[in-house]
Amino acid sequence: MSAPITIRRATLEDYPGFLGVARETNEHHVALLPDIFRSAEVAVPEEYFAGLVTGEQSCIFLAKQGGVVVGYATLQLHHTLYDIQVPRTAGFIDNFGIAEVCRRMGVGRLLFEACCEQAKAMGASSLDLDCWEANQGAIRFYERLGMRVSRCRFTLDL
Repeated sequence: MSAPITIRRATLEDYPGFLGVARETNEHHVALLPDIFRSAEVAVPEEYFAGLVTGEQSCIFLAKQGGVVVGYATLQLHHTLYDIQVPRTAGFIDNFGIAEVCRRMGVGRLLFEACCEQAKAMGASSLDLDCWEANQGAIRFYERLGMRVSRCRFTLDL
C-alpha cells in the first residue's frame, strides 16, 4: 500500500521539490506544443515561486506522498479590471502539475478542492484557469470537476 497523499500550502523551503514536478509538467507541454514551449532546466523561476508563496493574494498548494512533492497548483486572485465588467473576484489557477506516476490517483482532485476552498476563503466568487486545446486529458479532467468553458482564445500563425 502506498503512502497517503497530503495537501498543504508551500513554503519557500519547498522550492527544490516543487521544481522537479514543474519541470516534468513543462516537458509534458513541450511534447504537446513544441512550437510554443521549450525545455528548460528551471521551469518556474525561484523568484516567481517565492512571490506566490509569500503574496497576500496568492499561494501554492503542494501534494506530497511519502514526503515527496507529487503535484502542485498555483492560485492567485484576479479582480475585474474594466468598468464595463461586473465587479468580481475570481480565483485563478495559473499552473497545475501532477507527476506522471501519480496521475489518475486523485491527486489533481485534492489540489483542485484545496484551491476551491482557499479561493472562497479569499473572497472569490468563481475559480478560473486556462488550458491548452492540445491538452485533451486535462480538459476532460476539468470537465469532470464541473468546470465549463467560459471563453475561447484564437491564434493565427503569421
